[in-house]
Amino acid sequence: MSKAWILAGAAALAALGGGGLLLFRGPPPSQGEEGVFESDCCGTVTLAKGRLALNGGQSVRYDVARDAKGPYILPHTYVGALEDQGFEVDGTQPAQKLRLDRLPAPRAIQLPMGARAFVFRRKGLPARTP
Repeated sequence: MSKAWILAGAAALAALGGGGLLLFRGPPPSQGEEGVFESDCCGTVTLAKGRLALNGGQSVRYDVARDAKGPYILPHTYVGALEDQGFEVDGTQPAQKLRLDRLPAPRAIQLPMGARAFVFRRKGLPARTP
């Protein structure tokens, strides 16, 4: 009976340790997408350390992927542009692909606004933080 308890305890510790590693793994590695992008319509979009920041404020996590149409960013929450108003972040809408013109070092990213899309042009790299 004591061997069973020891094995059960060891299994529980291993499960807790594995879960802890998933929680503290940090941001995903960059795939060359990081940068600051700007548009006259809405302001700036910053891609850095797995987060998409809007005008230096609100941010959402994202994944980088590629399909037949090319590379894109997929935010974990819907992000769109609102002409002359800024950005829309809406958890009730499905997330949409934000198209990049290339990877690595994209020069432009497209944010949807209904059937249209606004193009944000690269202005530089994000500020480095320790």
